[in-house]
Amino acid sequence: MVVWWVLAIIFCVSEARLKGHFSRFDRDGDGELNLFEVQSCSCLPLFEKSFEIEECVNRVDPAQVDTVMALLDFDLSGSISYEEFQITLPEQVRSPIEKAPQQVHLAATTSPSEMVVMWVTRDHDASVVQYGKDPQSLSLSENGTSATYNVGMDGWRGWVHKVTLTGLDANSLYYYVVGQSDNQSIQFHFRTPSVPVSPDATVSFAIVADMGTTIPMGWYVTDRIVEAHKKKPFSMVIHAGDICYAGTGGTDELEEVWDIWGDQVQPLAAYMPYMFAVGNHEHYYDYTSFNTRFSMPGPQSGGNGNFWYSIDYGHVHFTFMSTEHPYAPGTPQYQWLVQDFAKANSNRKNVPWIVLSGHRPMYNSDVGEWDAHKPGAPFQTQIEPIMVKYGVDMYLSGHMHMYERMFPVIKGTVVQKGQNEVFVNPKAPIHVVQATAGVFLDDTFELPQPDWSASRTNKWGYGNMAVNQTHISYQFVGIWESEIHDHFWIVKN
Repeated sequence: MVVWWVLAIIFCVSEARLKGHFSRFDRDGDGELNLFEVQSCSCLPLFEKSFEIEECVNRVDPAQVDTVMALLDFDLSGSISYEEFQITLPEQVRSPIEKAPQQVHLAATTSPSEMVVMWVTRDHDASVVQYGKDPQSLSLSENGTSATYNVGMDGWRGWVHKVTLTGLDANSLYYYVVGQSDNQSIQFHFRTPSVPVSPDATVSFAIVADMGTTIPMGWYVTDRIVEAHKKKPFSMVIHAGDICYAGTGGTDELEEVWDIWGDQVQPLAAYMPYMFAVGNHEHYYDYTSFNTRFSMPGPQSGGNGNFWYSIDYGHVHFTFMSTEHPYAPGTPQYQWLVQDFAKANSNRKNVPWIVLSGHRPMYNSDVGEWDAHKPGAPFQTQIEPIMVKYGVDMYLSGHMHMYERMFPVIKGTVVQKGQNEVFVNPKAPIHVVQATAGVFLDDTFELPQPDWSASRTNKWGYGNMAVNQTHISYQFVGIWESEIHDHFWIVKN
């Protein structure tokens, strides 16, 4: 959806360039961001030809701006200085090492013995990963490839590196560094999945969508997930589209925003696979940035690049679809979905759960795009029948900036209300819209609340999905003291 939102900081920035970016927000040039400037941050001069400033401001909830001000206005002056702005950002965002590898992130493949490692450098350095099980002796080495591109309003300078590690042992901790010997990263680590996974083992996933970076809250939601991971580790992040908002409207984007987002999520993405469903805000220049910077296992799973693919991880078969490409019956994506669901459904003995993720919701009661997300809309009529036929258990989406969870539903009719938020052997998927990872949130809902809408709110946060062989626990975790806004269970017996 069109997002009234902010861009971010600059890749490999010096302080002067960071201040230059700050000045994009500082419309009156007084060195401070006042309430109006924060509220109108989506109306940067780059996009004034597309959006009127007043229209942008009118679409932003003042209460959400107040929350941003409360976090950043340390001296309670009523405005945000450059010093206040930059000090809140994580170290790897605020002060990246100029020429060192940055934006390190992992991706799973269809093989549990593989891991894709990617990162960005400014110069065309070697694409090499040194790794091993002993952090004091990284005795293994793997080379890969690199690519660059040049799109965006100001172009982009840098190289994206990709190395695929193979022959990894199951349920093993590996340590690694990336980059050539005279210009390496710090040491990271990851754990490979158990194969086969124990029936009693619980695997946890962080669920996000519609994140962005600095203002308002993408960086803060990311920080909350990092802190939760330290206490009880996640095994993977699922990001259901609209990643960094390098472009918010018109035909252009700022490539540097991709870089700041990559640094922002590195404390997660360098330690576990970070998997995507593509969103509408990734479409610029025919998805050039998205396709260069990331590598999802489309070819391995018979899908289409980063757009539609599937993996098994733990107890879950994840199917990722593109709501930005044709999916009606007869299209290549639809045919692939049918084949993928059928194959996954026949493998329930080994992988009992099927979870579909795409960017746009099938059901949602936000006023903004009600006609597209109500019962009888094309997405529901075209895709829901095959979800029901093959027993898809959940659909994870974003796009509408809110949280909403649906009861198990078919054609708009609730098939089970559950008891105390526990759904035993439901005969239809549960849909979750988790578009709360940082953007300004929507605040206008259809009234009365539809019967199929079980829970809805406009709070920032993320999903925590914990899965074993017979249970899925899903929590919507808020950003303030880990508050829980919603919690439900799906049980198979």
